Amino acid sequence: MKENLFGAGLALSVLFLVTFPATGNAEEQKEVLYTSPSGGLRIERNGEKAWVTSTKNPDQRAELPPLEGISPFDDEFHASPNEEWIFGTRKMAHGFSNGDLFHRVDPQHVEIAPTQEDQSFNDRVWPYCVKQSALKANYSAEEDGADTGLTDFVAWSLDSNRLLVQLRGGDRHKTLHACYVYFNTRTRTFEMTDYLRKLNKTKSSGLACAEPTDPIPSEADLKTRLDTLDRQLNKKYADVIAQSEKDRVSLVREAQRNWIKHRDEGARFYVSLFPEAEKERRRLQLLGDVTAARIEVPPEQWEL
Repeated sequence: MKENLFGAGLALSVLFLVTFPATGNAEEQKEVLYTSPSGGLRIERNGEKAWVTSTKNPDQRAELPPLEGISPFDDEFHASPNEEWIFGTRKMAHGFSNGDLFHRVDPQHVEIAPTQEDQSFNDRVWPYCVKQSALKANYSAEEDGADTGLTDFVAWSLDSNRLLVQLRGGDRHKTLHACYVYFNTRTRTFEMTDYLRKLNKTKSSGLACAEPTDPIPSEADLKTRLDTLDRQLNKKYADVIAQSEKDRVSLVREAQRNWIKHRDEGARFYVSLFPEAEKERRRLQLLGDVTAARIEVPPEQWEL
């Protein structure tokens, strides 16, 4: 695998304006909030409404359900590989963020998920982790004197069957506690696997991946996928460097070196859980997953 930090490229999830013909003589401007990694769909905002639109057929679009809170829309989005699911995160009060999951039922319908018990994704995921003893308290609800409760996107599994998120919370002046958890899009339930339980107990800073539920592809297919993602990452990195102020360049380069170190640490931990015959495929799978997630990091967050 190439670890070249240089190249030239474009970010995938860039906010820009697109002008569309409108009724009458006026022109309607739509703000593009997100474009999926494959380019197959984008999320556009027009005033108080947002739409999930097919790039191949713009007539196929569905309104994104508005959310309650400070903003009716998320600050960032992450589409599953099959583009059936969209996970978004948004800032709430200082020190808190929510995660929201949307199901693209078909090109004309998008629903908030999960819908069971009329609770949001964020309302359900924190109590689940407390029940699993992965967290001591629901820090998102400010339990145990928490002043921080963050729900962060980590990765999609390559088969789109699992969404991996990380919860972080507690007292920022003392200790923040963290927990990894899956949402299974097939069973519509939260999950803790042996991998996640061990990951939650370790103090490793290695990057995590989402285990697929379907059989993983062949070694050759995984290598091809990783090579493609490597090229995209090198292009994204070069673009971030080119657009950075001079005093920020060294910070971005250091962050990328740290990312490579944490990537390799995460791979060693992950493959240690599998039999010898699976290790190389699992290594390639994790490297591809975390690289895909890195590509989606907004340019302004690369040094974080």
